[in-house]
Amino acid sequence: MEYKDSGDITNEKIEGVVTMVGGEYGNLKIDGVVTINGDLGAQDLDIDGVCTVNGGLSAKGFSCDGVLTVQGSVRAETIDIDGVVTVDGAKLEADKIVCDGVLTVKGEISADVIEADGSINAHEIVGDSITIKSYWKKGLTKVLFNIAKKTRFRFSEIELIEATTVNLRNVRAKSVNGHDVTIGKNCDIERLDCSGTLKLDETAVVKEITGGYTRI
Repeated sequence: MEYKDSGDITNEKIEGVVTMVGGEYGNLKIDGVVTINGDLGAQDLDIDGVCTVNGGLSAKGFSCDGVLTVQGSVRAETIDIDGVVTVDGAKLEADKIVCDGVLTVKGEISADVIEADGSINAHEIVGDSITIKSYWKKGLTKVLFNIAKKTRFRFSEIELIEATTVNLRNVRAKSVNGHDVTIGKNCDIERLDCSGTLKLDETAVVKEITGGYTRI
């Protein structure tokens, strides 16, 4: 599903406990507890409450300071996460993802740029520049803190990471492939293939390293 810019779209703010059908919106702000049945498209989506989308989600940009669950796939140009986002669909695609909260995707994340000081958990992450430096964020509200604990927020866990530039801290991964790779503190990597420069922190555990890399 792709967002379609149409003259018929509306801007809306939703508060309270609401169940609604999907559709296309201009600017959509959700402050309540909202269930959306069907695909949702928006120019800009702002979530401060709790939202469940029983379908796919497409937006030019969306930010989440609350809790968002999407049953389908997600496509956006920019994504900004300070809360908790769960994508049960096969794929999350974006030009840029900034994550200071918790992002969990059952399938693949594909983004040109990923900048995360929060936690990202996914089967596969593919991009050009990927930076994941997970830490325990002290500013979370009590509700988000309890959700974050269940996702083992202190670490990000990813099966496969593949990008031109990779910079990791507090990440557990089975396979990491990149040109310029930095494996920082407390990482646990099973297999690493690097074709450019490689920097390893003394606390990192990498079981197997291959490729024509230069250690720096």
